[in-house]
Amino acid sequence: MKRKNLCFARGSACLLGGAALAISAQATAATAPPPCPTTNAVYMSGSSSYIPVIQAVANVLGSAVNIVYQKPGSCEGFLYVLGDTGTAVLPDADASLSLAPNGPSGGAACTLPTIAVGATTEAAAKVDIAVSDVYVATCQGSFDTALNSVGASTMTKEYLGPIQAQTFAVASASTEQVISAEAAYMVFGFGAATAANTINPWNTPGDIYVRFWDSGTLESIATAINLPGGKWVNATNKLSAQTAGNAQTMASDLLAAATTTASTNATIGILASSNYVAGLRPLAFQAVGQSCGYLPDSSSTAHDKLNVRQGRYAIWGPEHLVVNVDSNGNTVGQNSNTASVQLVLNTLVATSQAPAASSADGGVTDAEEGTIISAISVPAVGVIPQCAMQVIRTSEIGPEASYAPPAACSCAFEEAAGSVVPGHTCTACTGAGTGVCTGATPACHFGYCEAE
Repeated sequence: MKRKNLCFARGSACLLGGAALAISAQATAATAPPPCPTTNAVYMSGSSSYIPVIQAVANVLGSAVNIVYQKPGSCEGFLYVLGDTGTAVLPDADASLSLAPNGPSGGAACTLPTIAVGATTEAAAKVDIAVSDVYVATCQGSFDTALNSVGASTMTKEYLGPIQAQTFAVASASTEQVISAEAAYMVFGFGAATAANTINPWNTPGDIYVRFWDSGTLESIATAINLPGGKWVNATNKLSAQTAGNAQTMASDLLAAATTTASTNATIGILASSNYVAGLRPLAFQAVGQSCGYLPDSSSTAHDKLNVRQGRYAIWGPEHLVVNVDSNGNTVGQNSNTASVQLVLNTLVATSQAPAASSADGGVTDAEEGTIISAISVPAVGVIPQCAMQVIRTSEIGPEASYAPPAACSCAFEEAAGSVVPGHTCTACTGAGTGVCTGATPACHFGYCEAE
């Protein structure tokens, strides 16, 4: 087995009110919950790991939009825009849970709108935005080979949102610090079924947790460790006690399993960087070809995501947002709500674009983008605005290339995350920064001098 080493890298990095947010979750009461909000409603479906980001965006937008969110999984979420079974909001047995407007947890359940069709009841709304942690091609190659592609032939278009890291999660008290791609292949491909195929301390089948294989977290990690999603032990069995239905359940399962010294070290699962709670932490990951492992951050106490931003931590990618468009490629809401859908989309993709001169231009201004950066960069959300990245990739866990964002925001990100990288000087500025922003950081973006 390949030796596992741990690396820590440091270096300089080259509101609000609340919209209602509803997600699909298991019903917990016999009484029917109240209806989901319908005024300026935008219906989204997909990744459960991205809920904290959607919640942060809902907080920024306030009463301008009501986001109704279901979380069947990244690949399954694509179905309701790219599938051939229609575009109805998933009318399954789950209720919808309306989250508190200023936080990623809590809130009251709500019921999706429905209409009567003969003797049956069907959803009265359609999905406006599909949300996935992985590329459509990844889902096509693993979970659903019949999934349609994005493009003119399907009158759909893909946009890329903030960056998220996918990780191996253990209890905070675990003695383990790092896992290699080769070790992860054994752990999740064999599930400690036999002594010959067991990697200690992950030697207890009941302490190895996975997601269903429609999960973007699983499919992203699967690509990184060369273990197809359908080959993970328990990943194709929704009924397995080791298969968490969503990111939030995964966190709960891991905490519940790690209750003794032995189980603490044996327990392992997978989480996106946005889904960590007290009592859990990520392992450093040693990718194929690397000589040591890296955490997403520069250290175990930082929140700077420096190793993701500079390309050392391997398991990361942008969020994928797929919408319906007209013949000119313009976004079309599916519920007579195009303006609201465009507003949500603009907010989610703002950090990958140059700020607009004004909101009237159809984009997000510098000041508005600064608010978005602050909202999604806090440790409780845990994602990276694209403007804070220094590398980019265009395929799942694909090769990385240097990246210079249209309007850099490294300082704004690090300040919001509470982890300014040692040696990275962040100089506050206002307006154009005349007389303040000079040299290697001549531009004033989001309150700080940045590289142009």
